[in-house]
Amino acid sequence: MRADAEVWKILDEEVAFDAPPYLSVTRQRVRTDSGVEIDDYWQVRLPDFAIAVAVTDKNEIITLWQYKHGARRHGLTFPAGHINPGEDAATAVRRELLEETGYETGAVTPLGRCAVSGNQGCGEAHLFLLTGCRRVAEPDAGDLETMEVRLLNLEAVERAIQCGNIAVLPHLAVWAAARRYLA
Repeated sequence: MRADAEVWKILDEEVAFDAPPYLSVTRQRVRTDSGVEIDDYWQVRLPDFAIAVAVTDKNEIITLWQYKHGARRHGLTFPAGHINPGEDAATAVRRELLEETGYETGAVTPLGRCAVSGNQGCGEAHLFLLTGCRRVAEPDAGDLETMEVRLLNLEAVERAIQCGNIAVLPHLAVWAAARRYLA
């Protein structure tokens, strides 16, 4: 397949469900790059979010043990959250780190961004590595999530992945992107 192939053309679009600012579902009529028309191509729009592997000055990886209702289970996650209107992703990830963990970061390294679903969209994850993190406050997420901050070494994070304790895709993606920078 050619890298410069045409993108699909949206011929028509209607909103099937809208619950701003968190969710919108649309039905599109599209024409593929090969000319095939699809009448019911569903798209799910969710807010973009920022997520980071955060590392302390002591080389500890900051994780959170929490319940994720979409996964229907408790597990380890990395600091993450929605990007507010008018906020850039780097600012959002710094804010989320402080709110969820009580840590501030030194350096912010962007690792890229990716669609959560290649077919339906589901928002973009902006991936970061945060280094030189230090605790400056008590966590105050101010939302429905109950979280426990856990500082782990690299091997413990790898074991958690192997055991299925990190089971939310964007959290695995940010770990994969950050891993090459970690000793």
